Amino acid sequence: MSALQWVLVALVCGIIELASAGLWFLWLALAALLTALGIKTGLLLSLQAQLLVFAVFTLAFIVFTRPLALKFLETKDTPSNVNALIGQYGIVTQAISPIHYGQAKVNGEIWTATAAEDIEVDARIRVVGIEGVKLLVEKAPREQ
Repeated sequence: MSALQWVLVALVCGIIELASAGLWFLWLALAALLTALGIKTGLLLSLQAQLLVFAVFTLAFIVFTRPLALKFLETKDTPSNVNALIGQYGIVTQAISPIHYGQAKVNGEIWTATAAEDIEVDARIRVVGIEGVKLLVEKAPREQ
């Protein structure tokens, strides 16, 4: 194969990597570019040598650099939307009982809330779950 063909392989692998973002085709693309460079320098004249270099570099990149890249690119899951409310504290604005919904203010927003026990107005609550659009709350100790 010619150096241009290996560059085209690298471009195709790069495009696939952009579409998938799994950090698999990136290493194939880099190995293809190194193989093209080997051809241009005159070191890789036979197809067997080219395929061997491509395979060795691909394997080396996947084994040694992919785990490092994944660790570097790792993101922590941050709860968003209503799931971010779990564990938050608030104040009851309308009495809550097991048979009647009440309301609680959490992070500056008023939410419909339910609880397993009666909770009076102005009591401090902690969000323990979400049920549809209602908060599941429990009494929390007053702040010191």
